[in-house]
Amino acid sequence: MEPVLTPLLCREARTLLDLDTAEVAFVTRIPVLDLEMFEAGHTMLPTITLAALQRLFERGGVVFAPEKSRRGVLLQTSA
Repeated sequence: MEPVLTPLLCREARTLLDLDTAEVAFVTRIPVLDLEMFEAGHTMLPTITLAALQRLFERGGVVFAPEKSRRGVLLQTSA
């Protein structure tokens, strides 16, 4: 089952990749305020937007692993 991108996982993944909200919003073509409100837990984003965010983070090397990491995200390293 694919992980559900929660506000906390979104914020942690973005931080792990050292991206600010403006960069992520630009690439995923969503308003910065929408992303900030989602990460703060004040609003929910459409499923298609959550999928776009998750793809962006995964392309950057983020692995969503709440069971393996206290933060819920890990950065995949090349072998």
